[in-house]
Amino acid sequence: MSQRLRFNIEDDRLQYRGQKKEFSLNQDRIIEFNHRHMSVLKNYDLQLEECSIITLADEINNKSNLGALRNRQLRQSIILSAAFSAIAVGLHGRGKLNDYPKEQHDNNLKNKLKRANDRTAAQVMAEVLQTTAKTLPMGEDILIESAITEGARMKPGKEAGGNPTIAVGAVFGKEEHRAQYGLNMPTNVTLLSMGNDVIDGTTKSITGTHSSFTALFVTEANIKRHLPDIYIQRWMSGAYFEKFNPREVNVIESAEIMAKAYGMKDVSELSTFFLDRPRHHPAMDDLNQIGVSTPYDLDGDLMPGILMGLEGLQFPDKRGLSSMIGEIGGSAEWAVGVLPLVWRGGQAIGMLTSQSSLTRKNASPDDLWNNRFHFTEEEFMQIQDARFERKPYFTIEDIVDDPFAGGISAFGAITDNYYLPFIKGVTFDKDKNRVSVSVLTVNSLGVVQCWDLTFSGKTSLDASLQKMLSPKEQLNGLKGDKLESAIGAMLEDDFANERYHLFFNNEYYPALIPIRHQMYVLHKAVSGLIERGALNQQDKEIVEITERLAPHWFTT
Repeated sequence: MSQRLRFNIEDDRLQYRGQKKEFSLNQDRIIEFNHRHMSVLKNYDLQLEECSIITLADEINNKSNLGALRNRQLRQSIILSAAFSAIAVGLHGRGKLNDYPKEQHDNNLKNKLKRANDRTAAQVMAEVLQTTAKTLPMGEDILIESAITEGARMKPGKEAGGNPTIAVGAVFGKEEHRAQYGLNMPTNVTLLSMGNDVIDGTTKSITGTHSSFTALFVTEANIKRHLPDIYIQRWMSGAYFEKFNPREVNVIESAEIMAKAYGMKDVSELSTFFLDRPRHHPAMDDLNQIGVSTPYDLDGDLMPGILMGLEGLQFPDKRGLSSMIGEIGGSAEWAVGVLPLVWRGGQAIGMLTSQSSLTRKNASPDDLWNNRFHFTEEEFMQIQDARFERKPYFTIEDIVDDPFAGGISAFGAITDNYYLPFIKGVTFDKDKNRVSVSVLTVNSLGVVQCWDLTFSGKTSLDASLQKMLSPKEQLNGLKGDKLESAIGAMLEDDFANERYHLFFNNEYYPALIPIRHQMYVLHKAVSGLIERGALNQQDKEIVEITERLAPHWFTT
């Protein structure tokens, strides 16, 4: 196969020659920012020192306004949530696999380190949202419900599933509003929905390789349908195309639709992105035969979806990053990436596929591709539960009631980014007590920006990092009375209590049913998670101790 048509994006790097309008916050604006986000910054003993905002695209889509996100504190808190979760991983878990001898690099070690990074990112992301939501002044109150997440599904032979994350059903806001959630809410409280992939490219985060980042969106729209947590086949473009039924269109016909949407003279001008997986090789072969290039990456398919069609972004062969045609990946990544893509003027179709069939061992690429719709009974039940059995293909309008309601998405760079090559991963100087992070943002107006933020620790970066780490890190190695004493001490302190509550939800959500402001624990589910390796015996003890020491958190 021609190297020109199929290549690793790490070898043939994207270049950006598009618009870069830069605006730097002066000292007065920095002071104002620090005052506006005083509560969040105080949590981690940090303050903003420098900030540059680079605008990459500012053509307004004229379909939206910012809605509740007109509130600058709320809007910027989404950026801070992505930024601080990236900083926490960048300081604590980035490249952690490299600390171990290569002979120890098995799946068990990788999964342990990946779960640790997910745990760190989820903790900080949740804390920033909760701190902001509970401190907004009366009249600007919000309640944020997590409706889309990643990491719950099992990947047989690779991951046990149930990774720490901000789970579906998590709610952020003032205590009285969280207790009232699901009932009539005061008219001054705006209901918001969020989607997240606490780390896209989690494997990259532990190896320290390119394009790993934290990801979330918050929107005033209602998430009207939950995507089953199985694989999704996707057709995506940075240019709008009319809906079609993917079952009636092959990959070559799909490529022609995408090329026409861009106004290309020939389909060979098109590029279409894939993860490097055997299941994708048949589609890549067909596309290469008609001259379409198929750049690929080893992990992470969220960022290319966000940036498709961005003007000035080109591979060395002068093609842009223009489409995905039949690429198959996670459901949360589809939703978290598609909403900002649609805000920018793009379009996407998704179709549910069989994860069980696509993860079979010793199957040929052709078998994997041809059997991608061979669902198990359990998968059929998930599809029926989400009401997708009669319409297996969907767009963002099937998931979100108003895609152009006010919203913003934010993506914090843990490592250097190869999709936007000027975005660098978290950098820090402990001697100077400074840490820097870049956050890519896309809002519902279609504006694309990169925020370069530099913070300083009021005491030290090590002290700030300790305030970011999950409470579970303090419990490592403890059991019995020592474990109970450590948990009891956290529950007795108001701030530590709230942090522990967020950790408990992020960690044990597969075995929890939220009921109003309380939880119901599925103890058999805890045992099942231990059997498949997602949890261990200490986790069972943590759950039992927490139920005993904080009975008001739970219902029977």
